[in-house]
Amino acid sequence: MTKHLLALFWQRYRQRFWALLAISLVMGLILALLNVTTWNLSATDTLFGNQIHRWEPYLGSANATFSLYSYWLVFVFWLGGLFLMLLDRTENFNQFLFASGYRRSVIYWTKLGMSLVGLVAVAVITTLEQYLIYWLHVPHGVTLNLAWPGVLTSWALGLAMSLGMFALSWFAALIVGQTGPLMVTIGGFTISLIGVVNIIQGLLHHWTSAQRDWLAVGLWLAASLILWVWGAGLFGRLSLEHNGEYLLFPKLRLPLYLVFVVYMTALFTINGTDLVAGAWTFVLTSLFGYGWLWRPHWLEDWRQRHA
Repeated sequence: MTKHLLALFWQRYRQRFWALLAISLVMGLILALLNVTTWNLSATDTLFGNQIHRWEPYLGSANATFSLYSYWLVFVFWLGGLFLMLLDRTENFNQFLFASGYRRSVIYWTKLGMSLVGLVAVAVITTLEQYLIYWLHVPHGVTLNLAWPGVLTSWALGLAMSLGMFALSWFAALIVGQTGPLMVTIGGFTISLIGVVNIIQGLLHHWTSAQRDWLAVGLWLAASLILWVWGAGLFGRLSLEHNGEYLLFPKLRLPLYLVFVVYMTALFTINGTDLVAGAWTFVLTSLFGYGWLWRPHWLEDWRQRHA
């Protein structure tokens, strides 16, 4: 039964995976060639610095920029999670799946597993392409000082971040029922994570970079598992009658509102040095969150008049 479901998903998603692979290969090629142009190697140099022997992500040496796991792939996972979940709703494929006789839990985990396998395959193929470009541009006589610790750690951090971004966009596309607001919501939240990362790095300045990197791996993986399991529970209760609404699960409105207000207020006042700015942030986010989530009638009437 699961084999038939896998065949059904592959028939539907294969064009999307091929498109993601094509885009990823083009961007991977461009980024690899840009890295190569920064190399300043002579016959007595090594392609990798001594950092490659440490259990921490490799950042490149002074004379050669080398990406063992491209951050472009993080965006590929983010994009894949968004559209693999979103398009099944907008194209009414969920209705077909719910009427097919398969249990929703089987549908959800089969789809999630296929999505992850497909995206990991895209990441591996793109990375092999980049490694091939690097290898072809190594000057004659340059030593390849490659070591597994740097490779594995770079992949562990990069893949954990990719899975986390995939889980965020996957979960957002599951609970938000309007395409435009979904893009604004997940886009804004993703950008805000840059500020969160800077805050965490500031708080953990006494930690070594390797310790912070392994903490990041653990946090990304934990967040991914939580969102996937939570998403499985919500998918089992997904009601098609709320299609077209901002939230497909109305009971999430109050929790999301509270999290949004607390999150944004804390993000702008984490240092605790400007209480006035914190108060204004709290007021503005409270008003904006109310208008965004509850959509009062007077605001909805204004939107319709100006549509």
